[in-house]
Amino acid sequence: MQFPTTPAAILTLALGSSAASIDTRQGAVARLDAYGTEGCVGLPNFPVNIPRSAAGQCGSYMGAIQSVRLQSLSDPACSVPKALEPGATIAFISPSARLNEDFPEVMGRARAVLTGRGYKVRELFTRDTSIQSSIESRLSELRTAFSDPDISAVICTIGGPSFTELLPALIEDTELQGVIRANPKIVVGYSEITGLHWFLHALTGLRTFYGPGAIPELGDASSVDDEASPLAFCVRHLFRAIASREALGDVPRSTTYAPYLAPFFSEPASLQPPKLVPTPAWEWLRPGRAQGRLFGGCLAAMARLNGVRSIVPDWRGRIVFFETAVGDDDVSGNPLPQVLAGVADLIAQGVFDEAAGLVVGRPYGYNSTEMREAFVGVIMGLLCEGRMAEKDFPILFNVDFGSTTPMVTLPLDALAVLDSDRDQFAILEPGVV
Repeated sequence: MQFPTTPAAILTLALGSSAASIDTRQGAVARLDAYGTEGCVGLPNFPVNIPRSAAGQCGSYMGAIQSVRLQSLSDPACSVPKALEPGATIAFISPSARLNEDFPEVMGRARAVLTGRGYKVRELFTRDTSIQSSIESRLSELRTAFSDPDISAVICTIGGPSFTELLPALIEDTELQGVIRANPKIVVGYSEITGLHWFLHALTGLRTFYGPGAIPELGDASSVDDEASPLAFCVRHLFRAIASREALGDVPRSTTYAPYLAPFFSEPASLQPPKLVPTPAWEWLRPGRAQGRLFGGCLAAMARLNGVRSIVPDWRGRIVFFETAVGDDDVSGNPLPQVLAGVADLIAQGVFDEAAGLVVGRPYGYNSTEMREAFVGVIMGLLCEGRMAEKDFPILFNVDFGSTTPMVTLPLDALAVLDSDRDQFAILEPGVV
């Protein structure tokens, strides 16, 4: 490729559009290195309208060059899916837990929520007969969801314990990766679906969405027409993220939440909505202001996935987010020793070495003031004291995402800002194009 010769043109190429190849961007950064600091002195301020650039928030070329190095140049260029259009087809898939047949009424309600908004719904599910048949079925369903041109969006029904069973095959499947790159689709899920998010980001560059599933969120027994219901909150902010081309702006806050799982988990035919209580306020565990691209997932899954080298993101300059899963008894939260171990794992893996900020979801099962204080004590004891005390990135706690009802939808790799002085967590760009 013939490179441009001026620092301004090279920088534009280095920051690039979503269509720029990684080789081109890396080559452009290498050419910038040849100019060095002196070659950039006196250049005019950096233009803020260069596509896909966190450096667009910098005031100078030198600031922009530094930002380039913090933007995961080892990853493919981010591929942002198209906004979900009216009448489009949404597929339900179950790449981890397989609860479709255990909760048919819940799946029916989730389908009705989407068809009620004018969308078509396909449920991709084959009954499992063994561990290996389950793996093959889940891989087949994933391949169908991504290769079928009639499907525009994919929503994972629920999390679960077993997505990593699929990773070896997915990592080797370069044909599927090419299909995904050529036809980027909306993908939504949370908890164990962290593994799917990481795989898609690392090997296809696809932006995905950390948001609700069919079980329990979209299949909630409350009314979607009741604006105060958890279901209405989830649906409203899901479609704000995947169907609107406007910047998402301030992350919304619920006024009430459900401290326990929906009654249908113990009685599948139950139509009783979950009990709601007032939502605790956001809490800034460390003040400050930061800007960076969002990335994260479920804490337990993140700690495991950081050992799968081919899908580990570059954490530098990121606003990291994590949430904690439901406990094994479905009543309590993730035990504090496991939370402590998970955060310690992320620290040891270097996740926070050059992080821009951290956002922690409202932890399931930590419903009293005393329990939340104990949870906060673990976060602060590991990230605000000892060897991490020198870090100054802001930490925000108790946000509506992850294993909590209701939840917002977060676009991964989207540019976001944290500002404790303004009590603000905002997403500065649209989730889709």
